[in-house]
Amino acid sequence: MERVLQEIGRSPLIVAEIAIGFILFWIGQFVYQKLFRRKIELNIELFVRDNSAVALALVGYYLGIAIALKSALTKSVLGWQNILVNLVLYGLLVIALMWVGAIVCDRLILQRCDSAREILEERNFGAAALESGCHIANGIIISSTMGGDSGTWLVGLASYAIGLTTLVLASFSYSAIAGYDVFKSIQEHNNPAAGVAFAGLLVAIGNVVHFAFLPEFENWGISFILYILAIPFGILMLVAIRWVADLILVPGVKISDEIVRQEVPNLGAGLIEAFAYIAGSLLISWSI
Repeated sequence: MERVLQEIGRSPLIVAEIAIGFILFWIGQFVYQKLFRRKIELNIELFVRDNSAVALALVGYYLGIAIALKSALTKSVLGWQNILVNLVLYGLLVIALMWVGAIVCDRLILQRCDSAREILEERNFGAAALESGCHIANGIIISSTMGGDSGTWLVGLASYAIGLTTLVLASFSYSAIAGYDVFKSIQEHNNPAAGVAFAGLLVAIGNVVHFAFLPEFENWGISFILYILAIPFGILMLVAIRWVADLILVPGVKISDEIVRQEVPNLGAGLIEAFAYIAGSLLISWSI
């Protein structure tokens, strides 16, 4: 009974945490609209033009923030005042890093298919899916690199830089892995399946990085050696999973042919490839 009363007594704190969370979402959308996608008027795009591509990209950004905030809510902090202050400070850091990650991904990944123009003017679902995947992966990486009770801010920021670099480097290799020019397919052919599959890979890489950084930090030597070993291994396994998916999940069918080598791109094939990456990343991460 005492435990029940204790949990009931936590209700005001839970309500306060949720309220702060939604305030952080509001600040996040302000940053998205005023600092990241400055040409977008969200109310007009969402509720006048009914631009579902903008909605998809924005939802990915919100989901990235929500995932990243998880670490603040699970930190070992005593006292309700300290818990709320920690949530506010960590939440503002999350929004700042989500903006940094969005800029890096936009300049080094999304620009290669002119994602901003494709989403705003062409309502390109594939480009929106790709941007959404970037935001979600960014949030996943933040949740582990800036979480935990050991290490310092410097360790967290260094780890975050490694995670972000991993995302960018993987994006330069994806066309070779997929067997077609994914950026051309998204931009010139408005291919939603290609964007969804690519987004799945980015989220999967975010998972691999997340689990590599999840153990508590020991020291610069041991921990970073473990990171350097775990992350490339996980990514190589994802590459292998891409080929295994053709054999096991869709025997007798080549996923890349379904995505780009038919008149109407097969969105279902893109979803299956995305699932293969994400499910594979979870299995890899739980095994490492």
